[in-house]
Amino acid sequence: MKWFVYLFGMVWIAAGGFLILYTDQCRDIMGKAFARMGRVPMAVTAAVIGLLLALSARGSANAGVILVIGLLAIGKGVAFFWNPNQIYEKTLGWWLADAADQTYRLAGIIVVVLGTALISWA
Repeated sequence: MKWFVYLFGMVWIAAGGFLILYTDQCRDIMGKAFARMGRVPMAVTAAVIGLLLALSARGSANAGVILVIGLLAIGKGVAFFWNPNQIYEKTLGWWLADAADQTYRLAGIIVVVLGTALISWA
């Protein structure tokens, strides 16, 4: 399952670079994608990715950190699935409408660092 950690790390690096360099276009593309996908498929996707990360953590050098990232993704999927107090709509509304460009760039930097860490720890 090391291949999944490598693949996900590369996807995170690419997504982080996209967030940093093309902030406005990223906001538009994410808005269209989230509108088409819906809450339940998004929750299931997050939970499945988290489960795959948690399972992939066993063979990696820093299994604890990758396991924590996977468990956080599973928790996000569960929270978005049950949607207490409309948390999905509030989060999506803030991310797509209210978040500043600097927030997107900071998220991009964090995602690039995490993606690089995943690849180096795999």
